[in-house]
Amino acid sequence: MRSLATLAVAGTLATALAACDIGDITDVRDASWRAVDDAPQSWADVLAAPTDLKVTAFVTGDVFAGGGVLIDPSVEGVPDGLGDDQWVPSISYLVTHPSGQRVLLDSGVRAGKCSYQILVVLDFPCRNKPGQDVVSQLARDDVETLDYLIATHFHGDHASGLGPVLARYDPVVIASAAEIDALRSPFRETQGYRYEQFAADMRVEAADNGFIDMPHIGRAADLFGDGAVWLLATPGHTPGHMSVFLNATSGPILMTFDAAHLEATYRYNAPGGLGADLEVASDSISKLTALAQALPGVRLVYGHEPAQWSGDAIRRDLAEIQSTE
Repeated sequence: MRSLATLAVAGTLATALAACDIGDITDVRDASWRAVDDAPQSWADVLAAPTDLKVTAFVTGDVFAGGGVLIDPSVEGVPDGLGDDQWVPSISYLVTHPSGQRVLLDSGVRAGKCSYQILVVLDFPCRNKPGQDVVSQLARDDVETLDYLIATHFHGDHASGLGPVLARYDPVVIASAAEIDALRSPFRETQGYRYEQFAADMRVEAADNGFIDMPHIGRAADLFGDGAVWLLATPGHTPGHMSVFLNATSGPILMTFDAAHLEATYRYNAPGGLGADLEVASDSISKLTALAQALPGVRLVYGHEPAQWSGDAIRRDLAEIQSTE
């Protein structure tokens, strides 16, 4: 017979899962994906036609990451101390295309109290300042419209600010089909998706609608069909995690997001994370590494690398952010 304590825990978790109602998720098709029969033969072909993208980074707050979340310290070569608990930045990025269309890459953490809890027992501390949330920062920049919000994944440090963005701008949310399915699941909290962060209704489109096979990385989707903004399938950290490649005239930028939290996560291929499929995550890092080697002059921007966000500025031109390698 199970103990009363075990029954109590099971009952608490069952109650938590049963209460996990979220807003309506409506599937749409909106993006101008590149057709499969128009796929570039190589990334050199893509680089030959860069786009004048404006990219602004917003530091929305900081999250406290426990040991082993950012990197697996047991992997050979990882320096001592990198697996320690630490505060790391939570970033949202605004990409403006020459057509005038605007894309937000993740929404960062929400305004006000941004700490959250998963399944009653897992705490994720967070800190921010008034006006640091992405909606406040977009308003200060007089941004009146957003066409798309790319959800690299739905963890709170990347998506707890989603509701206010949807309320103000109503963009189409683009995520991978696997990520959308995980969000729809009644067991979403076991993947780290805190239900009240998704109370708003949203229109979603699966990036899978645009995935084509590209060298080194495999599945990739060309958002505007012109080679400017690419969504890259890099699962492992979550079932449908995506990274982003920007083919900008200022130079190519490969954004790992949480496929590699830190520069060292990438350098040593040492993914960490609670609930992550580490074997799949390691394969995604290997693919990103192969892609980076095929992109001369590429700058890498990692998911939460503190060295790339030193100082107090909460708004930066991404051109100011340098690789740490």
